[in-house]
Amino acid sequence: MMYSIALALLLGFELSYYLLILQTGIVEYNNSDLISIFPMFVGGILGTVLAGKPWATILNPIHKIYIALSLQLVLSLVYPNYNVVTLALLGIAVGMMAPLSVYLFKGKQQAKFLLALAIAYATGTYLFTSPAESRMNMAVLFTSIALIAALVLRNYKIEEKDIRNTNPYITYTPLMVWIFLDSNLFETISRHIGINIWSSLTIIIIVFHLLGLIAAYYIKLEDKKQHFFIALLFIGSYTFSYLEMPLALAVVYPFTISYYNVVVFAALSRESSLYRLSIMMIFVVWIASGLGLGVALSKILH
Repeated sequence: MMYSIALALLLGFELSYYLLILQTGIVEYNNSDLISIFPMFVGGILGTVLAGKPWATILNPIHKIYIALSLQLVLSLVYPNYNVVTLALLGIAVGMMAPLSVYLFKGKQQAKFLLALAIAYATGTYLFTSPAESRMNMAVLFTSIALIAALVLRNYKIEEKDIRNTNPYITYTPLMVWIFLDSNLFETISRHIGINIWSSLTIIIIVFHLLGLIAAYYIKLEDKKQHFFIALLFIGSYTFSYLEMPLALAVVYPFTISYYNVVVFAALSRESSLYRLSIMMIFVVWIASGLGLGVALSKILH
């Protein structure tokens, strides 16, 4: 039980950090200037690769997590006043945490994913409208909680026999598509005055985030049917955004995010190789979300 709670807190508050500090805080503070935040993107990719590599005598993923979170904590103290070097270092820290925090989960620990995502989405939604320049305390608090949770896991053993496998890279393509669509829609509506749902529909959004998590836990579908269902959810989300229907969007879109992310994290957690997981997360997390941000800023799809 102690390890289960620690795992959920570690992933949940690291995701909260990603959502409120990297994805919205730093991007908003830099006025969505892709050139300004590019060092963070490069650092994220480098950190993700480093996470999957052996570090001389440091082989335990938990020990790598200590290093990544310690770096993240130090850099959180200077938020949001980053330069090229500190942005790159922050990207490295968060990039390392992406595969490492997921790798700790065993193949059938979906309930812990639900708790972690519930923490991240409830926290992220509730605090979304806070000024981007005033989130240093959040950055420090989220990192501190994640670090304490990691310390609780110091004797945690990752059982490789626990239904881990290795799938062809091509099988993860749908996950990239969902994250691209999510990133593009999120960045679009968060900048659109007419459909910015977070300022007035906070409770509805949180409720449907939680309902999406519950649905993902109880609805058991084959992979093709699962992806078809997610595609329908995204079609509904995009339709309501184009029609500028905030209430309908606040119902369908959070449900979509929660549902597909359970599928994504469950699939990634079954990967047997930390190095392969790191390579996949470069595409699934950094490239797909980066493309989504770029397309949103170009206003090609909206």
